[in-house]
This record gives sequence, structure tokens and C-alpha cells, in this order.
Amino acid sequence: MNGVKINRLKTALGVVLVLLAIAALFFWEAEGRELLLMDSVLVADSDVKTGEAFDAARFRVVSVPAGTLVDGAVTPKSVHLIAGKEAATDIIKGAQLSKRYLRDPAAVPKAETSCFIIRNEWIGMCTSSIRRGDEVIIASADGRSILGRYPVAYVKDGDGREVTDASSGMYSFTGAGGENERVNTSAPVHHIEIVCELNEYRRILDYCAGRTGAPLMLIRKAAG
Repeated sequence: MNGVKINRLKTALGVVLVLLAIAALFFWEAEGRELLLMDSVLVADSDVKTGEAFDAARFRVVSVPAGTLVDGAVTPKSVHLIAGKEAATDIIKGAQLSKRYLRDPAAVPKAETSCFIIRNEWIGMCTSSIRRGDEVIIASADGRSILGRYPVAYVKDGDGREVTDASSGMYSFTGAGGENERVNTSAPVHHIEIVCELNEYRRILDYCAGRTGAPLMLIRKAAG
């Protein structure tokens, strides 16, 4: 009799374990994968022009692959930072929002700075994860000379489109709505635009002039 009870107990325990395994699988597919492998970030729901006041209604929360947040990304926990701020640069629809894109309405941009192109033919090596809002160290191709560290204004592909997503074919998920929307798929970085003073850009021009091959190495650094 005891043997029968033990067998029944084992059977019941086995059924419970199977049910728990099935429940864990459903949880992983429904929530767990996103919790462990995805990060939440605010992205623009429409194009935002430089100088426009920020309105939380113009942004939405999406989930992106872990590790692909831009530096200073505004997350649901830090959304309060946009209150009373305006856009310091153009933000295209679907682009992640960074603290670096925020400014106080009373702030006046430096008149002596502008956006300058680091041409494709100059780039011998470029960190593939570099995105607008990052900072970049521009060094000689052999790494022996540092030409400067600059904010990145734009990262473009060969067709002049901004590269905003870190991995080709990746999706960002809207979450509760259950709809999938592809954020700008990535393409190889063709060239970038940096923010610097004219004399700093002339120094880069002078360095690249007359050199054969691609004389520059671009190294992504965390902003700050």
C-alpha cells in the first residue's frame, strides 16, 4: 500500500514539474525574453526639429536589444528629464532620445561650433556601434596620434541615411500593443559628422591632406 502511495506521489510530482516547466516556457516567451534581453528607451514618435519644446506625447517607449542604448538614453525611469527642455538637434522619427539632445530654452549654442564631415575615404577603422549622441576619439590609423575627442552629430550610411539601430534586421517592440515596428535597420557606417570648432576641423583636414590610404581611426567613447 505504501508503494502505491509513493508511486502516486511521484506521478503527481512529475505532473506538477511538467506544468511548472510549461508555465516557465510561456513566461519566457511572453515576458522573460524581453526582461532579460531587452532594454526600454524613449524614441521619437515623429520628427522633432531643433528648438522645438519637448512633449512626452511625442515619444513612446520601446524595447531594444540589450546593449544597444545610445549614450545618455532617456528611459521610462528618467523621462522626467525632458520636462521644460527643447531639442538641441534634429531628431528623426524612431531615433532613441538621449540626454545630449536636450537643452534649456535659454541656452545659446556656441556660435563658433558647427557640424563637419569625417569623410569615408579618411576612415581606416570605425567602431560599428557608434551613433549620434556618442563621443568619438579621432586618432591616426596606427593609433599613435590623437587628433581630438568630439560629439557625434550624425552617423550616415552610403546613401546618406542616418544609422540609428545597432544590428541589421533587429526589431524594437512596442510592448503592450503587441505590434512590431522595425526601427531604422542598420547599415555599415559610411561617414560621420562631428561637432567642433573650425580650427579643430582644419587640423583634421591638414592631417589627412596628402596622406595615402585611410589615415583615421574612429573610437567610440561613452559621453561625459
